[in-house]
Amino acid sequence: MEPNEATPDEMPWKDAIIKVLQDDDRPLHYREIAQFIGDRELRSRIGATPWNTVSRNLSSMVNQDDKDYDSRIRKADKVGRGYYEYVTSDSASDDNASFVEDPIPDDEEQDRVRVGAFGLYWERKKIGWKTKKILGRQGKGSQEVNFANQQGVYLLHNRQSVAYVGRTTTGNLYQRLSVHNKDRKSMRWDSFSWFGFRDVKDNGELNPMPDQVDSTDLISILETVLIEALEPPVNGRRGDSLGSQYQQVQDPDIVKELMADQSLADLLQSLAG
Repeated sequence: MEPNEATPDEMPWKDAIIKVLQDDDRPLHYREIAQFIGDRELRSRIGATPWNTVSRNLSSMVNQDDKDYDSRIRKADKVGRGYYEYVTSDSASDDNASFVEDPIPDDEEQDRVRVGAFGLYWERKKIGWKTKKILGRQGKGSQEVNFANQQGVYLLHNRQSVAYVGRTTTGNLYQRLSVHNKDRKSMRWDSFSWFGFRDVKDNGELNPMPDQVDSTDLISILETVLIEALEPPVNGRRGDSLGSQYQQVQDPDIVKELMADQSLADLLQSLAG
């Protein structure tokens, strides 16, 4: 069974989306909807990319592609890009008229070549150096993804400053970070940010690298990475070619090692006492 496939006793994605919007009775961003579906246990299987799944289903419902769902869901464009609401009339409400541009592209823009996934200020100490795992996930309850084979660009940070900028083309992210974990730069960084071109499938696997990028997409990608990496104070919004942000997850084997070390330390202390 695929990760996002419904089991017979759990709620389909579109029903879960409708329930969240009805219960909250306010416009919600598709990432919030995905998080609430997981938090409220409306589905037991949400896969590795619940944000993408919710976005696709919302687009289908708004465009009325699925005739089984006459749901009254509308885009809440006056609240912000990526927001949706459940309305009780044929027209969406005019409340919250301020517009806040959302950095993540809508579903119809997903075919563009872009930064498919990224992570900011991930901790060096949480990397699974022995297991070759660089783990992250979209949110609570979502499937963990191993980004060790990700390709793109990365930054090494020393506290909040950028100590090094690198790329992964023929190799992968784990290989490059592993080198920096041992070379002369090993004492100069404690965290890293990465911008990968391999997007994530619903089952947690990474898509292949794109074959080619046209000049328009390339310029947009460069702007996106520079804005995120430099965080210029005058830029009021993030880049257009930015996919999903992932939060770091510590390799479980590290936790086991720490627990084993603590148990050994406790044992030695008890023997010494």
